[in-house]
Amino acid sequence: MPKETLLKQYRLCKRCLERYVSTGKPSRPCYICQGLMDNLGAIANNILAAIKDFEFDTFLIGATLSTQLYEREDTMRARLKIRGRESIKHYLTRELGMRLTRLTRKQVEYGKPDITITLTVDKENNVNVAVISRPLAFAGVYIKKSRGLPQKQDRCASCGGKGCNSCNYSGLSGYDSVEGIIANELVQITRGQTPKFTWLGSEDQSSLVLGSGRPFYVRVFNPKKRKLKNKTIKDSGIKAMLNVINYIPVIQPHFTVQTKIHIRCKNALTKRILKKLNSLSGSKVSFENKSKIGVKNIHSVRVRQLDSNQFTLTIVADGGLMIKQLVGGEEFMKPNISEILGMKCECLMFDILDVQIQ
Repeated sequence: MPKETLLKQYRLCKRCLERYVSTGKPSRPCYICQGLMDNLGAIANNILAAIKDFEFDTFLIGATLSTQLYEREDTMRARLKIRGRESIKHYLTRELGMRLTRLTRKQVEYGKPDITITLTVDKENNVNVAVISRPLAFAGVYIKKSRGLPQKQDRCASCGGKGCNSCNYSGLSGYDSVEGIIANELVQITRGQTPKFTWLGSEDQSSLVLGSGRPFYVRVFNPKKRKLKNKTIKDSGIKAMLNVINYIPVIQPHFTVQTKIHIRCKNALTKRILKKLNSLSGSKVSFENKSKIGVKNIHSVRVRQLDSNQFTLTIVADGGLMIKQLVGGEEFMKPNISEILGMKCECLMFDILDVQIQ
């Protein structure tokens, strides 16, 4: 396309003209961009201001331009039968990407950038800059040596867990749980938002978690700080150890749990009656879960009588076995302790002695 033909019918700035012909003198105002391309330096400075608090090594720039800008470019392309030239959107993001690389010494990454910068340009060429950071993933374990601390925290009543000023963007109602204590620390050290936990099993508020601890994963959204070392958190009787990982497994790993259960029975117990529980060792326990039948393996059992109607049962079983239902027989769990002993039994409490990922 000769530049004379373009300039005769359309007034284009140098940058828009160069996308269609090799050279040309600038003409104002540009028919396509209406002066947007003259402000690339100012836009780059706005981006620098928006990303100054973020730690990152890679970035990606995207843009949403006004409908009017696209329509002007499409009209000119159609009228002059121009095909195969770089679009204004691609040129804008490419040019700003090169400028940002020079200014920050960081690299453009199209796959999994540390931060994504999104420009929104309205019809008056006002540019809004938004920055989103790729979530950080952690693997951790926690030990709980004090009773009375629940594992999970209720969601924030104001935002329903999305994160807001009321909850300091944690998405939680407070910090009086294992989840709350760890989430509060992670929000502070990453300056991120709404940590989302994946637990490998659960326990009661009254339970202890001992041994090597209970594993879990957590994802922190939009972190500003991502160059972190391994972290240990100690508070309110818990100790949590976390380290940054590349990703959280899509499928939960198989794990076994050693659990000590304190049980009270309605009737008097004898050694002969308690010996019946040995049948649980090596057995499969089936139960109903969300209208589906689940199966868990019990690998070993150990019984210790406390008095005439109480005893402890220490078991090693697949993770996810519901302890209280195993004792009482709820949720159609078979076999169960009440059924085996022929009397109603109640779980008074249980402690997690160890968790092993297989």
